[in-house]
Amino acid sequence: MSDSGRCTAVVTGSTKGIGRAIGMRLAREGFNVVLNYASDDGQADAAFSACREVTPHVIVKKADVSQRGDVEELMTAAVDQFGSLDVLVNNAARVADGPALTMTDDDWERVINTNMRGTFVCSQVAARHMIDQVDGGVILNIGAATGLRARKNGINTCASKAGIMIMTQCLALELAPKVRVNSIIPGLTMTDEVVQRFNLTDPTVRQSRLDTIPLKRIGTPEDVADAVMLLLSPQAQFVTGQKLHIDGGQYMF
Repeated sequence: MSDSGRCTAVVTGSTKGIGRAIGMRLAREGFNVVLNYASDDGQADAAFSACREVTPHVIVKKADVSQRGDVEELMTAAVDQFGSLDVLVNNAARVADGPALTMTDDDWERVINTNMRGTFVCSQVAARHMIDQVDGGVILNIGAATGLRARKNGINTCASKAGIMIMTQCLALELAPKVRVNSIIPGLTMTDEVVQRFNLTDPTVRQSRLDTIPLKRIGTPEDVADAVMLLLSPQAQFVTGQKLHIDGGQYMF
């Protein structure tokens, strides 16, 4: 916790979709927030402006999470600006779908490097700051249902998300008791990318998806942000190495 008494949170991939919702929620809850993005400057400016309407305690930092140098600069910026690094939300992710038999090395490596290597490098660098702090810290990894159940044309994404789940447990074991590490597994969530990829604007397609969800609605980015706040709350202080499913019951079978 910084000298001001505010906790500092770094959220990777936080200028759109789930990451933006998490960043906004943390800002509203009184955190110092470090937004992160890899490439879209316009999107980053819009997210930063929206966050600044909530709190002045926010910065935005461009960094490729698969590159160690970028990650070190990102985490150092958080500490230099706010005086501590208390929460890391590993949300940055990349999708490059294609059949396994024709997937290129580039499509495999880009997804694995962002999703799995990025989660590891960010966690490692952040944890080195956290373990030296009196109050330690919390790492939350945003997974995906594709890490639980295979799908066609997504072997790179599925492998990376499955890897993140076991990585969560390994980190929880090694970083305890100073740092708690958990993963959040969203189900089908209404982001622009998901709507386009799964053609959810088609009423028939949308209904077929709803039929697989016991709670009969598609999740929202705010549902995932709620889960983040739950795992950051005092009521979760004895929770580490766990997976929290935010899917309306879709993947309990």
